[in-house]
Amino acid sequence: MADSVDRVFVHALNTVKKIPKTGASRPPPSERLRLYGLYKQAMEGDVDGVMEQPIAGTGLTAEELQRERDKWDAWNCQKGISRTEAKRRYIEALVETMHRYANTADARELVSELEFVWNQIKNNSPSTSDSSPQAAAPPRRFTQPMSGSDGPMKMLSPMSEQDEAELRSHRQMDLEDREMGHDVSVGSGRSQRKMERAITKLSAEVAALREQISTGREWKSKKERSFPSWLGWFVWFTMKHLLIDCVILSLILVWMRRRKDRRLEDLVRAALTLVREYVRNIVPSR
Repeated sequence: MADSVDRVFVHALNTVKKIPKTGASRPPPSERLRLYGLYKQAMEGDVDGVMEQPIAGTGLTAEELQRERDKWDAWNCQKGISRTEAKRRYIEALVETMHRYANTADARELVSELEFVWNQIKNNSPSTSDSSPQAAAPPRRFTQPMSGSDGPMKMLSPMSEQDEAELRSHRQMDLEDREMGHDVSVGSGRSQRKMERAITKLSAEVAALREQISTGREWKSKKERSFPSWLGWFVWFTMKHLLIDCVILSLILVWMRRRKDRRLEDLVRAALTLVREYVRNIVPSR
């Protein structure tokens, strides 16, 4: 089931890219933030350790800081749910949102196509109630084994959510192969499904990488436009040109001294004397 959800999720992302071309109405910020939080949870998991909570003093304006905080809060609201569950909720939320704001023929056609594909997955799935938060599987807890079991504790090999989803998909494919009367050892159909699952996973990873690159570029551009960045650039630019001017002036002084022309040297000494006198008048004597 996880690979089917991945395929529909990639289809939903492609649908989102096509929506602006249809001229449909744009959802309000609250709906967009809800979809953003589910999208980030589906692609990267919990926000902890991935994105720091935006705080004041990072060179952002008040409006930009509030916008970044809203994005972080929307992502943090989905904390704790698995990536597969986040993908399911994203698809359902996208279909629900598009039904309300798809006011053009092309947009309605896109939402109908996405809804049809999603309904096929839900209807063919033996566990369609997994999308509801009440039906989420409870966390595993240690239970005392019954008498006659192997020892006081059973060692379980650690598995990630992705590995468990892949194992469930393999078992589902085995059941489908047996029902259709095919031999499981014949790997033609399975190879094709593995290829489709690999392509789907690669497409999702590429989409996540593209999102991370665009987010990084946006953050970098905002940081470069901040006042501390401009001030640092100005100081660096001034110091660089002062250093270059000092080097050029030193070369000219050496060249003129070899020609026994000390006019420029006398001017430089007079200027340095004036600077020292000015500093003595400003800085209080100890």
